[in-house]
Amino acid sequence: MKKKLFFLLPVFFIFLQCKKDDDTPQYVIREYSDQVLEDQSILEEYLQTHTYNYEDFNNNSNIDLKIDKLSDNSSRLSLFDMANVKTINVKDSDENDVPHNLYYIIAREGSNTRPSIADSVYVAYEGKLTSGETFDKRKFPIWLDLANALEGFREGVSELRTGVYSENSNGTIEYNSFGVGIFIFPSGLGYFENTSAGIPEYSPLIFSVKLMTYNDTDHDNDGILSIFEDIDGDGKPFRDDSDGDRIWNMYDADDDGDGILTINELDKNNDTIIDDTDNDGIPDYLDPNN
Repeated sequence: MKKKLFFLLPVFFIFLQCKKDDDTPQYVIREYSDQVLEDQSILEEYLQTHTYNYEDFNNNSNIDLKIDKLSDNSSRLSLFDMANVKTINVKDSDENDVPHNLYYIIAREGSNTRPSIADSVYVAYEGKLTSGETFDKRKFPIWLDLANALEGFREGVSELRTGVYSENSNGTIEYNSFGVGIFIFPSGLGYFENTSAGIPEYSPLIFSVKLMTYNDTDHDNDGILSIFEDIDGDGKPFRDDSDGDRIWNMYDADDDGDGILTINELDKNNDTIIDDTDNDGIPDYLDPNN
C-alpha cells in the first residue's frame, strides 16, 4: 500500500521475513487502529515531558518557538497542560473511521484571518521527531499548498491566523503579529508506514509553524474556491468527484462532465447567483443535464 498525503488506500498486514545474515530489520505494515494506540502513548509522554518558551509570546515580535524537555520538579507548564485536541478520522482498510488526535498549541493566534485546509500558505516551520531530531527546517518563509501537505500539518495550520505586513524602504516585506503554533500528531496523520528524508516509518511528528499570510486557492481556476468544492459536506474538498471521472472537483475544470467548463456554467446571466436552470436544487455546474 502506498499512502498518499490526502487519501488512503486499503492497508493489509504484510510480514517480510529477514534471513539470519540479513541486517535489514523486519518490516511490518500495520493497521491504523493498532498504530494509533502506540502513537498515542508516545505522544502523551512527549507532551507531559516537554514545554516551550511560552513566556516570550506576550508581544508581536518575530520570536522563535523553542521546545525543551522539562527538568525534574519544574513548575513550568508542560505541552500537555497547554494543548488543545482536534480529532480527525482516518479510513482503515475496511473504510471504517479511526479517530486520530491532533494536539495543537497556539503560542500566538495571529491578528488577521485563518486559511482553509485547501489554501496556499506562506510559512516558516521546523519539523521534529519525538526524539528531538530535526528533519526539516525553513527559517525563511516559503509558499506551501496545504491541499498537498500532510493531513496533520494542514489541519494544524488552519487553526492559526495571519498577521499584518509592511514594506520597508529597501522593498523588503516585514510581518508582525502573525500566528505561531505547535502541532503534534500521530503517524496516521503523517507518513504512516512510508519513510521520508530523515523520517522513519510510523513516526509521530512535531511541527512548530509561523503563518505569515495565505492565498485563497482555486486549484482548477473554475471560479469556485477549492474549499467550497466540498460536495459531500464533510468539511474537506478531497475525494469529492461529482462526475465519477476520478478527478476530484477541486482539480476538475468540468465538474459534471457535460463538456462545458464549470466557470461557464456558474453564472451565465451575471446576476451573481449560481445558476440552476431547471430548479431541481442542483446547480448547473454540477448537473450534467444542464
